[in-house]
Amino acid sequence: MQKIIVFVYLAGVVLLAPGIRAQTAADSAQASVKADPALFSLLDKRKAIGIKNLKGYRVKIHFGAEKAKANDVKAKFCQKYPDIPAYMDYDTPNFSITVGNYRTRLDAYRVFKQIQADFPNAFIVEMKIDYPDLTVRKEDTPKDK
Repeated sequence: MQKIIVFVYLAGVVLLAPGIRAQTAADSAQASVKADPALFSLLDKRKAIGIKNLKGYRVKIHFGAEKAKANDVKAKFCQKYPDIPAYMDYDTPNFSITVGNYRTRLDAYRVFKQIQADFPNAFIVEMKIDYPDLTVRKEDTPKDK
């Protein structure tokens, strides 16, 4: 009985083997995205509605009652990391400085580790963040043939 099962298994492998192939570098070297024209109208509607934020994460680098100190921390951060947006929020009686707009905690953690040496009291907070830039230029989409 075992010989029959082994024979059937090997016969199946031999018959299916020609149709199985590994992914090659040429298969994954290029990705193309075909954008539906409706995508552009949805992006325009989102901008028109004015939805500006969603649930996400930021890194809080300062929290305190002194506005001057908060401004100094924000200026220091912006000078050292000009590519990461910084925000000052006021929640009576404290000012807080948060940085970045991250959809996942892992993305926020990467930046947290990057800035931890300069801002040792930093920590990750969950809050409303700004939408990432979803601008898709029509010339970037492939042309249908």
